[in-house]
Amino acid sequence: MTSRLLPVTLMIIATLCGTPVAGWPQAKSGSWLDDAKPGSWNKRGTAIPVAPKIQATVDPRCREAKRPPQLDEDKRVSSRGWDLVGAYQGGWGMLVVRGTAGYDGMCRPLQFQDFVFVKGVFAGTLSPRPMDSRSDGALNRVSLQGASRLTAEYARYDAKDPLCCPSRLTHVIFEIAADGALRPASVSTAPTQSTSSTPSPGLAGTSWQLVKFQSSDDTTLTPDDRSKYTIEFMAGGQFAARIDCNRGSGTWTSSGASQIQFGPMAVTRAQCPDPSLHDQILRQWGNITSYVVRNGHLFLALKADGGIYEFEPIAKRK
Repeated sequence: MTSRLLPVTLMIIATLCGTPVAGWPQAKSGSWLDDAKPGSWNKRGTAIPVAPKIQATVDPRCREAKRPPQLDEDKRVSSRGWDLVGAYQGGWGMLVVRGTAGYDGMCRPLQFQDFVFVKGVFAGTLSPRPMDSRSDGALNRVSLQGASRLTAEYARYDAKDPLCCPSRLTHVIFEIAADGALRPASVSTAPTQSTSSTPSPGLAGTSWQLVKFQSSDDTTLTPDDRSKYTIEFMAGGQFAARIDCNRGSGTWTSSGASQIQFGPMAVTRAQCPDPSLHDQILRQWGNITSYVVRNGHLFLALKADGGIYEFEPIAKRK
C-alpha cells in the first residue's frame, strides 16, 4: 500500500458528491453558454473589474499558495483585489491571467475570473461573471491560437452529474475584434468522452476490486493487492465485501440514478498487517452517498466532499 500527498493545488479534479448541500453545483452560472452566439460583455476601454467581496473565512494556507505578481499585467489584476492562481499563459502578444476572489475549504478558487490582455492592453474577461470551481460554466482551460484568437473550455453540469464528471463540455472560440475587445465568436457543446451513450448499468450482480482512494486534498491511497479490497452487489439489496484480511456483509439501496446508501456492515475482526486503508474504509463506510459508473469503473463518493473510491470490475472466471 502506498500513500502520496501532493501539494495543495488550486484546481482539483476529483470527488463525487453526496447531497445537494455538500456536493451539487450551487450556481447555474453557465447559462450564457447555451446561446449559439452569446452577446459580448467586453467593451473597448473597460477597466479590469474589482474582485467581489466574499463573506467567508479563508484558510490562510490557501492564500499562501497564490502566485506572486510577476508581470505588469499580474500587478494590474492583483491591484483590483484578485489573488493570482495558476500559471499565466502567453503567446503572440496575448496574455491570460487568472485571479480569484476566494477559496473553498479545499483551496479551490471561488468567484474566479480569467483576464485577457493583448499587447499589454486589457481586452476583457472569459466569462460575463465570476465563476466557482466545479460549478456549471466553470472555466477549465484556455488554448491560445494566434494573435487574435483563443479557445476556452467550460465544464457543464446537469443536475445529476457528480462533481468529478461533468456530462458535457462547452468550447467557446474568442476573437479580438477590430476595436481591441475580446468577443465570443462561436459556441459548441458536446458530451464528455467519459459519458456513455446509454445509462449506467445497475449494480446488482456486479463485483469490483479497489483501484485507489483519492481524497479531496489530493492524497492517494492504493492497495498493495487489489483483490484484497472487493465488493459484490447481490440481488435483494445485499453486499459482500473483502477489506484486507477481513470479510464484511450488509445491505445497500439505490434511490436514484446516482444515489446509494449502505447499511451497517458486519465485519470480522482480524488484525491486518497494514491497517491504514483498512481502517479508513471501515470508518468512512456509512458516509458513502453516491456512485457513478464511467468507462467501466465504479466510483463511490463520500458525502461532504470527502473523497472517492475507484473500483475496477473483477474478471469473471471461465
